[in-house]
Amino acid sequence: MKSYLFKNRFDKISFFVTLIVIFLYFSLSFLFKSKDTARLRNVPPAVPLQFYFDEELTQPVQFPFNNNRSADIFTVYTLLPNVMDNSVIELQGKYHILTAALNANVFFVSEIPSFAGIKTYAGRNLCFIPLRHFFSNKVITLNISLQKNPYGASISDVKLTTMATYINTNVSQCFPSYLLAALLFLCSLFSLNAFLCSYLYQKKRMAVDFAISVETFLVSLSIVMWIVTNYDVLGVVVGNPTAVGIVNYLSFTSMPIFFTSFLCSINNKHQKTLRGLQIIAEANFILQFVVFVAGLFDLTQMLFLTHLIDLFAVIMTLGVMFDFASIKKYSLEQKFLCVGSAVFALFAVVSMILFVFGTDMNYMLLITMGFFILFGMHMVTSFLKLSISLQEHAKLLESERNSYRDQLTNLGNRRLYYRMVAKLEAMGFDDEMNFIMIDVNGLKVTNDTYGHDAGDELLVGTAVCMTESFPDAELLCRMGGDEFFIIIKEKEIVLEKRLKRFLSYAENWNGKHIKSISMSYGIANHKKFPGFTIAELEKAADEEMYKFKTDYYKNKHELEEVLQGRR
Repeated sequence: MKSYLFKNRFDKISFFVTLIVIFLYFSLSFLFKSKDTARLRNVPPAVPLQFYFDEELTQPVQFPFNNNRSADIFTVYTLLPNVMDNSVIELQGKYHILTAALNANVFFVSEIPSFAGIKTYAGRNLCFIPLRHFFSNKVITLNISLQKNPYGASISDVKLTTMATYINTNVSQCFPSYLLAALLFLCSLFSLNAFLCSYLYQKKRMAVDFAISVETFLVSLSIVMWIVTNYDVLGVVVGNPTAVGIVNYLSFTSMPIFFTSFLCSINNKHQKTLRGLQIIAEANFILQFVVFVAGLFDLTQMLFLTHLIDLFAVIMTLGVMFDFASIKKYSLEQKFLCVGSAVFALFAVVSMILFVFGTDMNYMLLITMGFFILFGMHMVTSFLKLSISLQEHAKLLESERNSYRDQLTNLGNRRLYYRMVAKLEAMGFDDEMNFIMIDVNGLKVTNDTYGHDAGDELLVGTAVCMTESFPDAELLCRMGGDEFFIIIKEKEIVLEKRLKRFLSYAENWNGKHIKSISMSYGIANHKKFPGFTIAELEKAADEEMYKFKTDYYKNKHELEEVLQGRR
């Protein structure tokens, strides 16, 4: 088999040498050690800070702290230990206004992110107050007001740390979830490709298969975005917590849209109700955006609307799942997806309860695990469908190939000849394209004398000699009976040599019944017959072949008469 990857031996050697060098680069890169990196890993640990309500530091603040007594600004104090110039106070909580002062001199003011007059608390869950070394062993004052949040707002923790310590600690904590998100995205992408392939290979393409694959991918994509943007460390790393927070709300609000659309695809009986819920989810998505842009409410204040829609979606999912009379009529694939949807809904209910009641638990991990179960069932059904579709497609291709193949000789048939003619007429061809008509001599005599098995062997032998002599031909076909046809692009001198070799193969061919093959041929091309159509060239080749055959039988008859006279 000819290789098209390498043009010559030099290219092949240089390619493998390059691969070896790349491998050596990667191997050596892990052998070098950097002490500076080790210093970065060994960052100082965070130190919890104790805050007090009075400047004398006698009334301690218990965290998490929610200022239920008043909506106004409250003041807290803390005595700093020894600090460095790169030290910061890390304050975790849903704060509105925050200022820090030393000896009544304000050195830090937290501003609410805004754009074109629109203000938002999105991503505002973390604050870093920079310190200097001369703040050591001094009391600083924090003036804080909390957000107006339907789920409540509080300060959960305050500690002395550095930015490197924070990033180092939190990246390691969120890494498993990020890894899970990456795995989910890759799996959903592979599943989408599998479903699309199966859809393209299906003989009867079902729109529902396409819808299920796309909507499952969109649900997984929204969940992946939600997981990735739900950690404050991403906003700190990119330097824009607000942008990350807005994307987080976007992905969370879009999830019920894609999920209800997915349920519509796998459910027939409750489709109208699910479609209505999908419209409500889309309306909520648009409404929240319009209200946010208009500056009427913040995204954080409208989050409960999405939770209500999520709750209805969960209830609907469970209702669909336990509607056994309806499920009995579903396909096996739809049953799998219904069970997976119910499991996902149960995990979502638990995570929502944990979130609403402020339970300190990784509720995101629960939702992701539930979706993995749903997605696993979807992926299994998609790959099974792809396997079946590929088998059906292979059978279809084989059937199509057989329709263009002569069953006895395994060459092309007349149908393939007409297909090739149409292609050449559409694309055109030059003077070196040759049309060769071949006729096997003595087929009728062979059938009458030795039987049809011998005649079939004569035809098969001719096909074998053609294939061995002209493997690069545009067309090798049996036109019917003892007639064969070749279309090949070749120079005249070279073609003559190849034809002589072909006749030599045939003359020396040895089979079970036949010891030699004789044939006649005729060649036509535009050099001999300029301006002829393919049909006219075929006729010209047939006439030349007929002359060749006439001469063959005439010479054979004369030779037999001479031999009989000698006897």
